[in-house]
Amino acid sequence: MKQFLKFAPALALALIASSVAIAAPAKDPAPAEPKYDTATVIDVTATISAVREVAKGQAMAGLHFDMTINGENLDVYVGPTEFVKIFEVNFNKGDSIHLIGSKVKWQDATVVLARDIIMGTVTLSLRDNAGEPLWKFFLKPSVG
Repeated sequence: MKQFLKFAPALALALIASSVAIAAPAKDPAPAEPKYDTATVIDVTATISAVREVAKGQAMAGLHFDMTINGENLDVYVGPTEFVKIFEVNFNKGDSIHLIGSKVKWQDATVVLARDIIMGTVTLSLRDNAGEPLWKFFLKPSVG
């Protein structure tokens, strides 16, 4: 018992230090992806000029369109490729689509974060009205 009492202050100090380290707020890292802004929502019809995929491990990995909207060439981020594939929707250069999304500045560029894409009678909903990605409910988070 005397030996335990001898080490009790050191043990208490270690427990306090570890709980402070755990409770300390983590520094907010720079956002890896742009944030949807409901104040900058656009609702347009345009033609896809290119379809491309950004590889996993890079910011905004997944399906992208290049489009010219009101004379401005824009990158449209659709969402993770595996999410879009769930709905068996194909997009091609030359397709005319109705796009609703948030036009935001990110890394010295302008990008549109697609919320809804309507092509003919098909509507692909990618985000809720607040801009939260719907794929977070469908896709498993990557491990490791």
